[in-house]
Amino acid sequence: MELKVWVDGIQRVVCGVSDQTTCQEVVIALARAIGQTGRYILIQKLREKERQLLPHECPLESLAKCGQYANDVQFILQRTGPSLAERPSSDSTPQAPERTFIRASLPIKPRPVSTEVLRSREPKKSMTFNLGPMGSSDRLAKSKHWEQDRGSSQEDEILYLEHLIRQNEMELGEEEFWQSELHMEKECERERQEKVRSLRATMEEYTQKIHELTTKTEVLEKEIQLEMTERARWAKEAPADLEDMAAKMKRDLEVKAKQSAQLESSLASVGKALEEAERNLQAQNQELEELNKELRQCNLQQFIQQTGATVTVLQSRPEDEPQLDQTNHELPACQRNGGQNAVWRPIYLMRGALALRPATMLG
Repeated sequence: MELKVWVDGIQRVVCGVSDQTTCQEVVIALARAIGQTGRYILIQKLREKERQLLPHECPLESLAKCGQYANDVQFILQRTGPSLAERPSSDSTPQAPERTFIRASLPIKPRPVSTEVLRSREPKKSMTFNLGPMGSSDRLAKSKHWEQDRGSSQEDEILYLEHLIRQNEMELGEEEFWQSELHMEKECERERQEKVRSLRATMEEYTQKIHELTTKTEVLEKEIQLEMTERARWAKEAPADLEDMAAKMKRDLEVKAKQSAQLESSLASVGKALEEAERNLQAQNQELEELNKELRQCNLQQFIQQTGATVTVLQSRPEDEPQLDQTNHELPACQRNGGQNAVWRPIYLMRGALALRPATMLG
């Protein structure tokens, strides 16, 4: 099968990839094809998500897990740094491998390579590429291959020794890396031990507090029991006093009930007397009204007797008016001009006109 991989913005096709082909083999084949040494990683990109493939993972197997989104998956070859052989020779010791968030970038211990493998450095036929027009890097790789075929045994030995040197440097790098990892793990273990000690101290402190609270709770329970005992004893001694107080209160209530009954009876008698007084007052008022009526009648009769029983019709003479005034002067003061108790009576004047004249009422 073919596997499309993007290298520096150019899509390259790796042929002869099977389900057992690992990511490491694909990366090695691509690095040899482009003729650049260094450290590479293979990234699987699906839309906006990227994931770094581990060296032992199979790209086709990972692609099959994507299901219907397999067409949207892109594999990108990314160079993370120079190889150990490309680093400056001034360093006394090779540097540790670069750390990433995934351990796939850790150096892989190379397999033992024999002289026959070193002699045949050309890519496998199952790892051929369809790269379009041949570039300068491809020509350089082919020229190196031809030179290796024409090399002598001394060159092979030199290459083998160089390979051993690189292998030893890689092993030293791995040793330093694992030593740094061990140091970091020891630091983490020390931090964890510190946390455990702090947690134990906190737990002991809380245990001490719980013990103190338990002691206080026991003391409070004892005090509550003593208080309950005191109250029970006091309740047994106090019933006699309570009975005396209840009897006294009962007697007071009876006395107050009798007083209230007496007050109610006296209030009822006062109400009856008040009703009788009201009836007497109404009777007196009626009697007074009757007497007033009789008095008015008597006054009227007396007035009639004093002024004359008959009404005379006088002629219309001007000299008779002084006589009327004189008659008015002869009346008592209470009967002049209609006093307060005057009763007006109609009389006929000499001109035949109807006039009102006051009639005095005594009393």
